[in-house]
Amino acid sequence: MTNFPTQAQATDRDDDLFGDPISVYTDGQAIEDGFLVDVSRFTRVRFLGLPVNRMTRHLFDELEPYVEAHAGGDAQEFGRSLASILTTKCRFAKGSPDNTGEVGDIYRIPSNLWLVRNEVGGWTAMYPSDY
Repeated sequence: MTNFPTQAQATDRDDDLFGDPISVYTDGQAIEDGFLVDVSRFTRVRFLGLPVNRMTRHLFDELEPYVEAHAGGDAQEFGRSLASILTTKCRFAKGSPDNTGEVGDIYRIPSNLWLVRNEVGGWTAMYPSDY
């Protein structure tokens, strides 16, 4: 997955070793394109003080049948079920030794998930292959 810089971050990269980016894919565009899901509309799970507010569509589509099976068609119960899964997964997250406390930090969740610090003030849950 590509980091999705804000407009301000994109314009502040003039001194970047590789020069200006050829293109910038923003968080808003990723949501609009369907690559990311804004899960903050379903749940308010927090990890290290920040919300888990994004999830890749790939992971969301994998979890959705389990969440819906527990929710029984109730929208509020859908949020509670998703929150339960995310909260449980977050308990097992282990940080990478090269994390800096900034956008791009990765926490690994067994068996094959990541939480990546995003530029919209939270975390994106994803499979490593979605990065």
